[in-house]
Amino acid sequence: MILFFPAILLSCEALPINYSRSQSWLIPGVAHNEDGGGKAPDKSWTTVSLLGVQIDRKGGWDSVEREITRLAPLFFWNQGCRMVTGDEQPVYAADIQIREREFNLSWRTKRSLAVEVRIWAFEDAPGEIPFQEQKLPLAAGRVVAVGERSLSSSDTTGWMLSKAIGKAVKELSAHGRSR
Repeated sequence: MILFFPAILLSCEALPINYSRSQSWLIPGVAHNEDGGGKAPDKSWTTVSLLGVQIDRKGGWDSVEREITRLAPLFFWNQGCRMVTGDEQPVYAADIQIREREFNLSWRTKRSLAVEVRIWAFEDAPGEIPFQEQKLPLAAGRVVAVGERSLSSSDTTGWMLSKAIGKAVKELSAHGRSR
């Protein structure tokens, strides 16, 4: 009985255990169009622009879209890709697609979450071209999670976005650094 009671509490996540996770970024010199005098060197190996963020989800998607739009440049920076500013011409263009779907499994409602990051050479980016005429991206990364998580959790959204960007840039880096 002594072992059974804690097992029940843990399986139902009934214990009031809270946690927090934090992350920070330093974006030195070149990222701010400064000369970088005395600052850490720019670690980026290429530039990218964000074409857009599309979310397929029931209700409340606008706050998730804003969060992803604001986090994406930071996660690209972690991978060595600097978002362009002003009228600077980027080398690559990226598009982010997010999906959250609910389905029933027995008596429980589960969610399927997917985050896709697709990267094109800037001149090949889809823009207003009809889908059937678009070129394939140079690289893509996709992360899928199935369970009880939701995109409403910033922790889940940030983790999945970071992983998807990392996977796409990893595939791109061999091609990009040889350009």
